[in-house]
Amino acid sequence: MGYIAVRTADYRLAYHLLSELKIRNIRCIQILPTDPVPSDVTAWIGSPSEVILSGDSRGISASIETFQHSVEQAIHRLTHQGLIRKLIFGVDPGPRPGIAWVGDGLFLGKAQLEGVDISVNRIIQISQAIEHNSLIIRVGNGSKTIANRIINTCMARGLVVEKVDESRTSVGVPRHAHCSAALRIAHLPGYVITEKQTVRPTNGEIRDIQRRSRKESRGRTTIPSNLAKAVAVGRLTIYDAIKSHIGDYSDFRDY
Repeated sequence: MGYIAVRTADYRLAYHLLSELKIRNIRCIQILPTDPVPSDVTAWIGSPSEVILSGDSRGISASIETFQHSVEQAIHRLTHQGLIRKLIFGVDPGPRPGIAWVGDGLFLGKAQLEGVDISVNRIIQISQAIEHNSLIIRVGNGSKTIANRIINTCMARGLVVEKVDESRTSVGVPRHAHCSAALRIAHLPGYVITEKQTVRPTNGEIRDIQRRSRKESRGRTTIPSNLAKAVAVGRLTIYDAIKSHIGDYSDFRDY
Protein backbone atom coordinates (compact mmCIF):
# COMPACT_ATOMS: atom_id res chain seq x y z
CA MET A 1 0.00 0.00 0.00
CA GLY A 2 1.25 3.49 -0.82
CA TYR A 3 1.19 6.74 1.10
CA ILE A 4 -0.80 9.93 1.31
CA ALA A 5 1.29 13.09 1.18
CA VAL A 6 0.53 16.58 2.45
CA ARG A 7 2.14 18.94 -0.06
CA THR A 8 1.33 22.57 0.63
CA ALA A 9 2.98 25.84 1.66
CA ASP A 10 -0.12 26.72 3.69
CA TYR A 11 1.04 25.73 7.19
CA ARG A 12 -2.42 26.08 8.73
CA LEU A 13 -3.92 23.78 6.11
CA ALA A 14 -1.04 21.33 6.54
CA TYR A 15 -1.66 21.21 10.29
CA HIS A 16 -5.35 20.35 9.84
CA LEU A 17 -4.60 17.71 7.19
CA LEU A 18 -1.85 16.01 9.18
CA SER A 19 -3.97 16.02 12.34
CA GLU A 20 -6.93 14.44 10.53
CA LEU A 21 -4.73 11.77 8.92
CA LYS A 22 -3.17 10.99 12.30
CA ILE A 23 -6.60 10.60 13.89
CA ARG A 24 -7.51 8.18 11.08
CA ASN A 25 -4.24 6.20 11.54
CA ILE A 26 -3.29 6.74 7.90
CA ARG A 27 0.33 6.51 6.77
CA CYS A 28 1.34 9.92 5.47
CA ILE A 29 4.34 12.12 4.75
CA GLN A 30 4.76 15.87 4.42
CA ILE A 31 6.68 17.35 1.52
CA LEU A 32 7.27 20.86 0.17
CA PRO A 33 5.43 22.05 -2.95
CA THR A 34 8.84 22.37 -4.63
CA ASP A 35 9.69 18.72 -3.94
CA PRO A 36 8.87 15.97 -6.46
CA VAL A 37 6.08 13.61 -5.41
CA PRO A 38 7.54 10.16 -4.57
CA SER A 39 6.39 7.31 -6.79
CA ASP A 40 4.87 5.40 -3.86
CA VAL A 41 2.49 8.29 -3.00
CA THR A 42 -1.01 7.28 -4.08
CA ALA A 43 -2.51 10.72 -3.48
CA TRP A 44 -1.34 14.06 -2.19
CA ILE A 45 -3.31 16.98 -0.79
CA GLY A 46 -2.63 20.66 -1.30
CA SER A 47 -4.38 23.97 -1.84
CA PRO A 48 -6.51 24.34 -5.01
CA SER A 49 -3.92 26.54 -6.73
CA GLU A 50 -1.08 24.14 -5.87
CA VAL A 51 -2.98 21.18 -7.28
CA ILE A 52 -3.93 23.02 -10.49
CA LEU A 53 -0.39 24.30 -11.10
CA SER A 54 1.10 20.84 -10.56
CA GLY A 55 -0.86 19.17 -13.36
CA ASP A 56 -0.56 15.94 -11.32
CA SER A 57 -3.65 13.71 -11.35
CA ARG A 58 -2.72 12.44 -7.89
CA GLY A 59 -3.35 15.89 -6.37
CA ILE A 60 -6.49 16.55 -4.33
CA SER A 61 -7.58 20.11 -3.55
CA ALA A 62 -8.29 21.12 0.03
CA SER A 63 -9.13 24.18 2.10
CA ILE A 64 -9.67 24.83 5.79
CA GLU A 65 -13.41 24.39 5.19
CA THR A 66 -13.14 21.15 3.16
CA PHE A 67 -10.06 19.36 4.52
CA GLN A 68 -12.06 16.44 6.00
CA HIS A 69 -13.74 15.86 2.65
CA SER A 70 -10.34 15.95 0.91
CA VAL A 71 -8.83 13.49 3.39
CA GLU A 72 -11.76 11.14 2.75
CA GLN A 73 -11.10 11.30 -1.00
CA ALA A 74 -7.42 10.54 -0.46
CA ILE A 75 -8.15 7.60 1.86
CA HIS A 76 -10.59 6.19 -0.68
CA ARG A 77 -7.92 6.29 -3.39
CA LEU A 78 -5.48 4.63 -1.03
CA THR A 79 -7.72 1.81 0.17
CA HIS A 80 -10.19 1.14 -2.61
CA GLN A 81 -9.33 1.86 -6.21
CA GLY A 82 -12.22 2.38 -8.63
CA LEU A 83 -15.98 2.71 -8.31
CA ILE A 84 -17.76 1.22 -5.29
CA ARG A 85 -20.99 -0.50 -6.23
CA LYS A 86 -22.66 -0.34 -2.81
CA LEU A 87 -21.69 2.11 -0.07
CA ILE A 88 -23.30 1.39 3.31
CA PHE A 89 -23.27 3.43 6.50
CA GLY A 90 -24.13 1.89 9.84
CA VAL A 91 -25.35 4.26 12.57
CA ASP A 92 -25.46 3.40 16.27
CA PRO A 93 -27.87 6.03 17.65
CA GLY A 94 -27.28 7.79 20.94
CA PRO A 95 -26.42 11.25 22.31
CA ARG A 96 -23.07 10.85 20.49
CA PRO A 97 -23.91 8.61 17.50
CA GLY A 98 -21.32 6.22 16.16
CA ILE A 99 -21.05 5.76 12.39
CA ALA A 100 -19.10 3.31 10.25
CA TRP A 101 -18.95 2.98 6.47
CA VAL A 102 -18.35 -0.04 4.27
CA GLY A 103 -17.79 -0.21 0.50
CA ASP A 104 -18.61 -3.50 -1.24
CA GLY A 105 -18.08 -5.29 2.06
CA LEU A 106 -14.74 -3.58 2.77
CA PHE A 107 -14.40 -1.52 5.96
CA LEU A 108 -13.55 2.08 5.04
CA GLY A 109 -13.84 4.11 8.25
CA LYS A 110 -15.67 4.98 11.45
CA ALA A 111 -16.30 8.02 13.65
CA GLN A 112 -18.18 9.14 16.74
CA LEU A 113 -20.02 12.43 16.39
CA GLU A 114 -21.91 15.02 18.40
CA GLY A 115 -25.62 14.98 17.64
CA VAL A 116 -28.09 14.03 14.93
CA ASP A 117 -27.58 16.83 12.38
CA ILE A 118 -23.78 16.64 12.60
CA SER A 119 -23.93 12.87 12.03
CA VAL A 120 -26.13 13.11 8.94
CA ASN A 121 -24.05 15.98 7.54
CA ARG A 122 -20.91 13.89 8.02
CA ILE A 123 -22.48 10.90 6.27
CA ILE A 124 -23.36 13.08 3.28
CA GLN A 125 -19.89 14.63 3.24
CA ILE A 126 -18.18 11.23 3.28
CA SER A 127 -20.49 9.76 0.64
CA GLN A 128 -19.75 12.69 -1.66
CA ALA A 129 -16.02 11.94 -1.37
CA ILE A 130 -16.42 8.28 -2.40
CA GLU A 131 -17.49 7.39 -5.93
CA HIS A 132 -20.32 4.88 -5.67
CA ASN A 133 -23.39 3.51 -7.45
CA SER A 134 -25.77 3.12 -4.52
CA LEU A 135 -25.96 4.34 -0.94
CA ILE A 136 -27.79 2.82 2.04
CA ILE A 137 -27.98 4.17 5.59
CA ARG A 138 -28.63 1.47 8.21
CA VAL A 139 -29.75 2.79 11.60
CA GLY A 140 -29.90 0.70 14.76
CA ASN A 141 -33.08 0.81 16.82
CA GLY A 142 -31.46 0.79 20.27
CA SER A 143 -32.18 4.43 21.17
CA LYS A 144 -35.61 4.79 19.63
CA THR A 145 -36.12 8.56 19.79
CA ILE A 146 -32.65 9.42 18.47
CA ALA A 147 -32.85 6.61 15.89
CA ASN A 148 -36.14 8.02 14.57
CA ARG A 149 -34.72 11.55 14.46
CA ILE A 150 -31.73 10.30 12.43
CA ILE A 151 -34.02 8.34 10.11
CA ASN A 152 -36.28 11.37 9.54
CA THR A 153 -33.31 13.65 8.88
CA CYS A 154 -31.83 11.15 6.41
CA MET A 155 -35.16 10.77 4.61
CA ALA A 156 -35.52 14.57 4.41
CA ARG A 157 -32.13 14.60 2.64
CA GLY A 158 -33.35 12.02 0.12
CA LEU A 159 -31.30 9.10 1.50
CA VAL A 160 -32.36 5.44 1.47
CA VAL A 161 -32.68 4.27 5.08
CA GLU A 162 -33.04 0.86 6.66
CA LYS A 163 -33.79 0.19 10.33
CA VAL A 164 -31.74 -2.64 11.86
CA ASP A 165 -32.47 -4.74 14.95
CA GLU A 166 -29.64 -3.44 17.12
CA SER A 167 -29.93 -6.29 19.63
CA ARG A 168 -28.15 -8.44 17.05
CA THR A 169 -25.07 -6.21 17.37
CA SER A 170 -24.64 -6.43 21.13
CA VAL A 171 -22.66 -9.68 21.45
CA GLY A 172 -19.02 -8.90 22.18
CA VAL A 173 -19.46 -5.13 21.92
CA PRO A 174 -18.74 -3.01 25.05
CA ARG A 175 -21.60 -0.80 26.16
CA HIS A 176 -20.02 2.46 24.92
CA ALA A 177 -18.31 1.08 21.79
CA HIS A 178 -20.66 2.95 19.48
CA CYS A 179 -18.38 2.80 16.42
CA SER A 180 -17.96 -0.97 16.74
CA ALA A 181 -21.73 -1.39 17.03
CA ALA A 182 -22.17 0.90 14.00
CA LEU A 183 -19.88 -1.36 11.97
CA ARG A 184 -21.94 -4.41 12.87
CA ILE A 185 -25.11 -2.52 12.00
CA ALA A 186 -23.63 -1.70 8.58
CA HIS A 187 -23.24 -5.42 7.88
CA LEU A 188 -26.80 -6.37 8.90
CA PRO A 189 -29.69 -5.92 6.44
CA GLY A 190 -32.70 -4.17 7.91
CA TYR A 191 -36.06 -3.15 6.51
CA VAL A 192 -36.48 -0.08 4.32
CA ILE A 193 -38.22 2.90 5.94
CA THR A 194 -40.69 4.65 3.64
CA GLU A 195 -42.61 6.83 6.09
CA LYS A 196 -41.62 9.52 8.56
CA GLN A 197 -41.08 8.06 12.02
CA THR A 198 -42.84 9.26 15.16
CA VAL A 199 -40.51 11.02 17.61
CA ARG A 200 -41.97 10.40 21.05
CA PRO A 201 -39.42 10.08 23.87
CA THR A 202 -40.02 7.39 26.47
CA ASN A 203 -39.97 8.04 30.21
CA GLY A 204 -36.67 6.18 30.37
CA GLU A 205 -35.10 8.44 27.74
CA ILE A 206 -36.31 11.54 29.55
CA ARG A 207 -34.85 10.27 32.83
CA ASP A 208 -31.55 9.54 31.09
CA ILE A 209 -31.38 13.11 29.76
CA GLN A 210 -32.11 14.39 33.26
CA ARG A 211 -29.27 12.22 34.55
CA ARG A 212 -26.98 13.67 31.86
CA SER A 213 -28.03 17.19 32.90
CA ARG A 214 -26.83 16.49 36.45
CA LYS A 215 -23.52 15.26 35.08
CA GLU A 216 -23.07 18.17 32.66
CA SER A 217 -23.89 20.73 35.35
CA ARG A 218 -21.59 18.93 37.81
CA GLY A 219 -24.46 18.18 40.15
CA ARG A 220 -25.73 21.74 40.24
CA THR A 221 -29.16 20.94 38.81
CA THR A 222 -31.47 18.41 37.20
CA ILE A 223 -33.53 19.85 34.37
CA PRO A 224 -37.32 19.32 34.57
CA SER A 225 -39.03 16.75 32.36
CA ASN A 226 -40.43 19.33 29.91
CA LEU A 227 -36.92 20.58 29.10
CA ALA A 228 -35.61 17.02 28.96
CA LYS A 229 -38.32 16.21 26.42
CA ALA A 230 -37.31 19.25 24.34
CA VAL A 231 -33.75 17.91 24.31
CA ALA A 232 -34.96 14.44 23.34
CA VAL A 233 -36.84 15.66 20.27
CA GLY A 234 -34.07 18.02 19.20
CA ARG A 235 -35.60 21.40 20.02
CA LEU A 236 -32.84 22.17 22.54
CA THR A 237 -29.33 20.98 23.24
CA ILE A 238 -28.74 19.74 26.76
CA TYR A 239 -26.52 22.77 27.36
CA ASP A 240 -29.28 25.17 26.26
CA ALA A 241 -31.76 23.33 28.49
CA ILE A 242 -29.50 23.68 31.55
CA LYS A 243 -28.91 27.35 30.78
CA SER A 244 -32.66 27.91 30.40
CA HIS A 245 -33.21 26.30 33.78
CA ILE A 246 -30.44 27.89 35.89
CA GLY A 247 -28.89 30.60 33.75
CA ASP A 248 -25.29 30.77 32.56
CA TYR A 249 -23.18 27.85 33.78
CA SER A 250 -20.12 28.17 31.53
CA ASP A 251 -17.85 28.02 34.54
CA PHE A 252 -19.21 24.56 35.34
CA ARG A 253 -18.78 22.97 31.90
CA ASP A 254 -15.90 20.58 31.35
CA TYR A 255 -14.51 21.55 27.97
